[in-house]
Amino acid sequence: MKRKLLLAGVAVLTASLVSAGDTKAPPKHPDEVSGHGLMVKRSELVQKKPNSDLGPARIWVVERKDDVQCLFVEVSGTIPMHFHPDGVHRMYVIEGKLRMTIGTETMDMETGDFMMIPRGVRHRVQRVGDAKAYFATVDTPPVDPKKIVWLETAPKK
Repeated sequence: MKRKLLLAGVAVLTASLVSAGDTKAPPKHPDEVSGHGLMVKRSELVQKKPNSDLGPARIWVVERKDDVQCLFVEVSGTIPMHFHPDGVHRMYVIEGKLRMTIGTETMDMETGDFMMIPRGVRHRVQRVGDAKAYFATVDTPPVDPKKIVWLETAPKK
């Protein structure tokens, strides 16, 4: 009897696990559109040549459109004080620690932290510690690297 109950319990558990893993999609909503998003694996992205290499930072463009750009940035030193006259940065620390100066405020930022840098506001990004740090930025509208205004000596690669 105990064996039958045990087998019945295993069967019920197995059935619930199978249905929980069922990938059948719910019905389509009338306002829903068909399409594909964008999924990028960091391990694959950093194997590619960066779009820009400033020396203290390597930058990969993840997405660029007329109204937004998304960048993945590896920081190995200090990006000197500068500002962007053409866009707003929204930055998320993905790994490591950064000392951020935005305007007149300086704060150490860690994995998971968020920063927003308004258009035209001076900022500096400095890696803290020996390990590289990584952040992602969403810029609206896209910032043009040719329009960066360097307030300290621009990095040279």
